[in-house]
Amino acid sequence: MKSFLLVPKESIETQARPGVRGTAQGERVLVRSTALRFSGAQKAPDALTALGLRSATLPGMKPAISGQEPKRRGRGGKKSAPTRGADSSTVPMPGAAVTEQTGSEAGSYRYMPLIGATMAHFYSVDAEKAARGELAEDFEFIPDVVPLSFPGPVSAGQTGPRNRGMSSLAQREWPDESGVPLAHAQGIRGAGVMLGILDTGVDADHPEHASKTIQFRYVSLFPNSPHNPARDVRGFDPDGHGTHVCGIAAGVHHGVAPEVDLYAASVIESETIRTSLGRVAAGMEWLLHQFSAPENASRPAVVNLSLGFPLQPPPGISEADYLLNQRALQTMLRRLLDSNVLPVVAAGNSGPNTVGYPAAFPEALAVGAVDFERTVATFSASGAVGRRVVPDVMGYGVNVYSSTERRCNNQAFYERMSGTSMAAPYVAGIAALYRCRAPDLTALDVRDLILANAIKLPRSASHRTGKGLAVFR
Repeated sequence: MKSFLLVPKESIETQARPGVRGTAQGERVLVRSTALRFSGAQKAPDALTALGLRSATLPGMKPAISGQEPKRRGRGGKKSAPTRGADSSTVPMPGAAVTEQTGSEAGSYRYMPLIGATMAHFYSVDAEKAARGELAEDFEFIPDVVPLSFPGPVSAGQTGPRNRGMSSLAQREWPDESGVPLAHAQGIRGAGVMLGILDTGVDADHPEHASKTIQFRYVSLFPNSPHNPARDVRGFDPDGHGTHVCGIAAGVHHGVAPEVDLYAASVIESETIRTSLGRVAAGMEWLLHQFSAPENASRPAVVNLSLGFPLQPPPGISEADYLLNQRALQTMLRRLLDSNVLPVVAAGNSGPNTVGYPAAFPEALAVGAVDFERTVATFSASGAVGRRVVPDVMGYGVNVYSSTERRCNNQAFYERMSGTSMAAPYVAGIAALYRCRAPDLTALDVRDLILANAIKLPRSASHRTGKGLAVFR
């Protein structure tokens, strides 16, 4: 099986442009709508359907597999040999590689209109060849082969001890200079703002999150297959990274913006700490699907992405395929801005003179890390790509206290972690405070506010620090 993200060439080749900045005077409230798509995007699902691929709809229930009869015992009581993957009830043998369970059709696909793309899985070479014959003139076939992951671990000694419960930190530790205590004293706590998180998940029953309803989607290993659908369930997180990120941005006791409405999509596996372009696309489409609901269409929104591509093409991945994956992700970020959603991205943990993606895209608000003394973290990534300087701004990202996990006896834990993965949700929380105070501001207006109000940092011999430390003023 081969998987491709089909993106209209008119979309992926369009130069980055400013997102929506407002409407006519007196009509500043922007309505998010499903109309943000390229006119030719619908051609892909129509052609794939005609070629015999099955559609996996959003959100979609798990469908039955067409053309399959229930298994019956053969003569002599022996079971007939099953066709590999032909039945969604087939249980893989222990130790077998994880593969998509497929049906008898030529392939499957999911049309994602809000990001203007279609994810297609071809179960045969002939099916792929036929699709290319129909669509290659208008669509890029982007192979889903380049892994994404959250920024690598920081150097030893940068993480603090694990703490039990909230008693170990009686007060929030956001410094007065951050503006967070002032915002909370003024009643600005993120109410009315939607915050999307793409990460390993979130423990919805941790004390930091249990008092609010979290919209949660688990994006499966094969999210665009009708046989392995994504699921909307109560939030869980087998790793703890996503719960820590959510706690920094939106934790009810220690978060920067504790009253935001949280939308979390689990797109990263705890075992590999990796994800794919297809899973990120499915998670982003789900977020925009939620944000575009009639009751949410005019509400301000922020999305946090503590993930990225490796700095160089991995072994076995061509430069051309690597660049195609990058451009597709950039197109998705552009869709967020076009939908009045501010994307906040971790810069990475590979140190100075390194620039990763999506942080290097001009559509992203890229975030580096400082400690609580405003010293730049040694691991904080920085650099330049042409005129684009990374990061745009800094956030607290060294030994940051937040929620992690619970034990089987329901004992909750908090932990200090370090990384630009921690700095990004701090800045996402600051963005949510600005959007809470002035809901009519556009995503780019809020970006400008964050950059204009940042506290300038002393020059560093090795690091770039953008406009300085992001604060609320």
